Amino acid sequence: MDTKPLIGISANYAENNSKLAENYYKSVVAAGGIPVIVPVTTDSEVLEKTVSLLDGIICSGGGDMSPSYYGEEAIPEMGEVNEYRDRYDYDLCMTAIRWQLPILGICRGMQTINIAFGGSLYQDIKAQADGKPFCHSQDADRSVATQTATIDKESLLYKIVRVNRLDINSIHHQAVRRIADGLRAVAHTDDGICEAIESVHYPILGVQWHPEHLSGGGGDASAAVDNPHLNIFRWLIGEARVFNRAKSIHGRAFVVDSHCDTPMFFHYPEVNIVDNVPQWVDPADFDVDDEEPLLYEIKVDAHKMRQGRVDAVFMVAYIPQNTPDDESHTKAERLLTKIVSQARAADDKVEVVSTINDLKRCKREGKPAIVLGIENGYALGETIDNIDKFYRMGVRYITLCHNGDNQLCDSAMKTVHTHNGLSDFGRKAIERMNLLGVMVDVSHAGEKTFWDTIELSTKPIIASHSCCKALCRHPRNLTDDQIRALAAKGGVLQICLYKHFLSDKGTADITDAVRHIMHVVDLVGADYVGIGSDFDGGGGIGGCEAENEIINITKALVREGLADEQIINILGGNLLRVLNSQS
Repeated sequence: MDTKPLIGISANYAENNSKLAENYYKSVVAAGGIPVIVPVTTDSEVLEKTVSLLDGIICSGGGDMSPSYYGEEAIPEMGEVNEYRDRYDYDLCMTAIRWQLPILGICRGMQTINIAFGGSLYQDIKAQADGKPFCHSQDADRSVATQTATIDKESLLYKIVRVNRLDINSIHHQAVRRIADGLRAVAHTDDGICEAIESVHYPILGVQWHPEHLSGGGGDASAAVDNPHLNIFRWLIGEARVFNRAKSIHGRAFVVDSHCDTPMFFHYPEVNIVDNVPQWVDPADFDVDDEEPLLYEIKVDAHKMRQGRVDAVFMVAYIPQNTPDDESHTKAERLLTKIVSQARAADDKVEVVSTINDLKRCKREGKPAIVLGIENGYALGETIDNIDKFYRMGVRYITLCHNGDNQLCDSAMKTVHTHNGLSDFGRKAIERMNLLGVMVDVSHAGEKTFWDTIELSTKPIIASHSCCKALCRHPRNLTDDQIRALAAKGGVLQICLYKHFLSDKGTADITDAVRHIMHVVDLVGADYVGIGSDFDGGGGIGGCEAENEIINITKALVREGLADEQIINILGGNLLRVLNSQS
């Protein structure tokens, strides 16, 4: 049965009333959605809960928005502002962005989207725009088109309305001025005023005119089959349907991200595993040769996991190769202990788990879960019994090496072929991991190390954050022969969301990640691939920049035509099968 998506519409506010012009919700109904008016409130918990229930949202029109939201003082030509609605609109829009809802902004709503992403407005077109702008506040009825917008033929909007010149109404004296990063202008009137913006990577579209008055949605919907303005609402409904299905899949799946490096930032006292705000960090954390601090927001925490509907993340203690030998074990122990202590102090907002049963319980309770891992077997020092100690702490995989040979094996990067694959110590380590139930992770391992491990391990192994060499020739990626061997032993390749592993171009977005996933699906099937983001360790691509955006990969896999059960396995089922096989 076709599920009609639930579309929230932001309300106007006047005389202590939340209200809305009827053509907004009539257009949603005509396009196939169920409209819900979101009452005006600045209660962040209410907005979060409301948005979490929606499948899409419309940021509606209205009066002027305070220029304080884009760092300016008001000019005399500014209209009156309503501070209560301004805060509500901004917070609602930001919440919808963080929860990955498809968004349609109309008039003020388009301006709100631009402000939310960091752009600015003409406070008054006539007073501030160059040249001789038209009058954009028509006297004619709103159902009458008085201007024409030229639409970029390479844009999403053009695909929606299917015309290059579109007749529009014009009821605004403000307009988008500086386009925010991540957005692009895709329509203009003949005087150069921006009439539409869209996101580069996300289903976010803003139009300056009022399509709800031109959509025909207020009357017989069948009479408006080819109406380009109604098609804008149909686009939103289509995106909302995909999002609704993705949410349903996440509800039935155990969504597991197999690799993040958040503890690398624990030297900043404010960084935590529950909720984070942007903070200034040392450029050296990103290997950037710059003296100026960088503003950075941690990509993985319990709040973002909830927003992305992610059930569990493997959070690793990463040990750099330059750590003194006698400190490698203690540093790993210290990082793991801090993860556990933060979770215990988190007032039931997140839990560290070590068994699949605990993961299932957390899923039922709606609580994000963290599983511990170690990145770089260098953390073992020269003592095999340290594997037992880490296992008792909750560690469920160990990455054999990092960039550079260590005491266990040769690496894919910076190797001098110290051991010609696994060392004797590395072989003993794998045997102990197999015995205890710790997954062996071959990400970062050299090719000879990989083949030695495949031959030696009695349990399926994982590559917690790697990609396909057939699509990107990075030394860290796996060849097709390696992928086949990994699958033959029941293992899984977790695709890494790191641009240099995904594309030889040096840039990557979600389409590249899906190409790698589908390459594995085509090569060995959907039971041997998953997602290991590497967030906070360099991971993050256009369309999936942090844990709250993982659901965008699900949406892309839906569009690829995969069955729900295949997607469920990719999202975490395959990894949990390997984890379960260790016992």
